[in-house]
Amino acid sequence: MTRVADWQITNPTVDDAADLSAMAQQSFCETFFAMNYPPDDLAQFLAEAMSASRYEKQISDPNFALRIVRRSHGDERGRIVAFIKLGPNELPMPPGEPPPSATWELHQLYVREEAKGSGIADMLMHWAIDEARARGAIALYLSVFVENHRAQRFYARHGFAEIGKNPFRIGNVIDDDRVWRLML
Repeated sequence: MTRVADWQITNPTVDDAADLSAMAQQSFCETFFAMNYPPDDLAQFLAEAMSASRYEKQISDPNFALRIVRRSHGDERGRIVAFIKLGPNELPMPPGEPPPSATWELHQLYVREEAKGSGIADMLMHWAIDEARARGAIALYLSVFVENHRAQRFYARHGFAEIGKNPFRIGNVIDDDRVWRLML
């Protein structure tokens, strides 16, 4: 098992955008079995949702908060192994939820296989909750694929609960994602 001390956690700069894009795309494909999507649909989704230019904009936008985790030593020193991104809530909300202006969304939390089980995801989640509170959010939302049971267990352990549905489109494929909420 890799120790938390083996990683360096920092805020990304625009110079990290290309590496962040590559890591996000690879992690997405590994986690969600890219072969389940038509290649053209997947390529378009990755190019739009996880492009380096999109990460550059979000890194520079004060409405977003990101943290990256890099290997701190060894042959792959400096390699991004995890990241988290928070920002404005864009999820479909069931009736009775707080207004989007009072909430924040955990848009992405990706961890490479080599860093899973190291405690990095927990550290990033604690940072995310603290960051959302510091920005005045009263609730933090996320969307998770209905079949991603490992992620669901992780989110439940941190106090999130399912509250609704979020049809997640990748080209012509619509995944069954669920909206989860943590009241802060």
